[in-house]
Amino acid sequence: MALTLPAAETLDLAADRPGSLIFSGSPEADLFTREVAESLAGVLRENLITRRTADGSPPGFTRASVPPRPWWDTMWTRDAGTFLRELVAWGYFEHGCLVSHCLIQGVALNHDGYHAFPEKLRPGQPEAGDEIDGTAAIIIGMVLLWRHLPAGHPFREPLDLFLHGPSSPVRYLRFMAKRDGLIAGTGEFGPGCSLDGSYCSVVQNHLAALALQAAGNREDEAGRPTDAAEFRAAAYDLVERISAIMRYPDGSWMWGVRPDTHQPDPQILDAPINRGSGLHNGVASMYADVLGLDPVGAGWSLADACRKTFDRLLAAPLRRSQFEKYGFWPQWDPPFRGGLSSGPSYGEGYALQTMLLFDCLDLADKSLRWLAKATFEATPQPFNRLHRDSPYHFYERTYSPDAEGRVEFEEGCGALNLVNVTEPLKVARLMLGVDPTARGKVQIAPRLPRCISRIEARNWPVLTETGVVQVNLEMERIAAGLAFKCTAVGAGVIPHLVLRSRSGGTSQTEEHRDVRSLSVVLPS
Repeated sequence: MALTLPAAETLDLAADRPGSLIFSGSPEADLFTREVAESLAGVLRENLITRRTADGSPPGFTRASVPPRPWWDTMWTRDAGTFLRELVAWGYFEHGCLVSHCLIQGVALNHDGYHAFPEKLRPGQPEAGDEIDGTAAIIIGMVLLWRHLPAGHPFREPLDLFLHGPSSPVRYLRFMAKRDGLIAGTGEFGPGCSLDGSYCSVVQNHLAALALQAAGNREDEAGRPTDAAEFRAAAYDLVERISAIMRYPDGSWMWGVRPDTHQPDPQILDAPINRGSGLHNGVASMYADVLGLDPVGAGWSLADACRKTFDRLLAAPLRRSQFEKYGFWPQWDPPFRGGLSSGPSYGEGYALQTMLLFDCLDLADKSLRWLAKATFEATPQPFNRLHRDSPYHFYERTYSPDAEGRVEFEEGCGALNLVNVTEPLKVARLMLGVDPTARGKVQIAPRLPRCISRIEARNWPVLTETGVVQVNLEMERIAAGLAFKCTAVGAGVIPHLVLRSRSGGTSQTEEHRDVRSLSVVLPS
């Protein structure tokens, strides 16, 4: 069956009823609430193209940055995949279809006959490439979208054909993994930012494994168990290989290995952009994109390596001192940018997500307070010439208070750089704890750092075995634990709800059936 996309103009963006979040309990909680809301609104207004523009940008094209910042006229596939993930998780399903429409039209067939995404797309110029993290992130976002769309939605079948057909990007990942054992890719998560060639990085290969796992789960839901088993087997083999050959003697992750020998290349591992890079935390943080929100409780095989990697990075002297003083997490070790620069995506964002997933809530409290204050206050002029319409907009490059006079301040892609908005959106979701990847049951695992005493969600989408149900959620820290309230909107009902809390160092769960309204106190 040929893949035929419905016209982008037929997608009714006004039909979306997205969720919203309010955090309370401290000035930083109030700041973070506005930063999340205004940054998401800013991206939807400034970055996302909803009508074809004079320069030929089609509907769904999502600019990496706001004009005239660098790369404003491109759509980076890694960023687009994370944006699609967040659109679905927050309930912007029609917007997700629009972005997917653009991505499907923008990718070409590669020399092996598969749809594989390049590092970035330009309007009206379909292209293929070897940006494995972009391809994998888009697969994950599209799988989430397909699962959340109701049966009969006009975009559900085209998504199925794109993800399942003979030229599918999923089949490309499986082809590469089966042929080479590991997958080599280019770009920031290949050899590293600004480094040429291809490399088998641990973050990129793990994300590819997650994409294959997600696609396999989707094939099961589509009634194709043979394809499901093949995709999940490829994911398993990738995980086994990276676990066996991409670790240092202390058990933590190395950046990766050469494509030809599967041996480490010192020139890549010791490059300033890679050595001591916060991007290593991407292995841990990306767990939540496919496998759930409790890596330790689920007995995840890579949890120990991820925790050792996090601990190794935090133990670096400058990072340790900066974090203890300010809650600032340098994205790189010196000498790169003096070790005094970071950002809410691959630096502070990945680190904070890892803290939350591994229940390091004291550390998460320091990190969240820093992120909220640094976003609002920024570094004052004349050191940092940051251009933005709102002090609540997340921006690409944050700097330590100690950086003044020691490093050159650069705005880079600036405010509303797409991935530097999407990763804090994910931080907000991790604290709420609704797992959008769950199958057959709704799973909620709240995590409240000290600066957050209450979270309120309105019209939040949860995927049940009978379809999406919107709910209002309230969770508040009280003397007895965490007071939790869930109320289905309208006539909705949650057939099976699982709540998880952590008390005394152990994870506890309780299950509820046919939930329309529920009020309980979770131990904590």
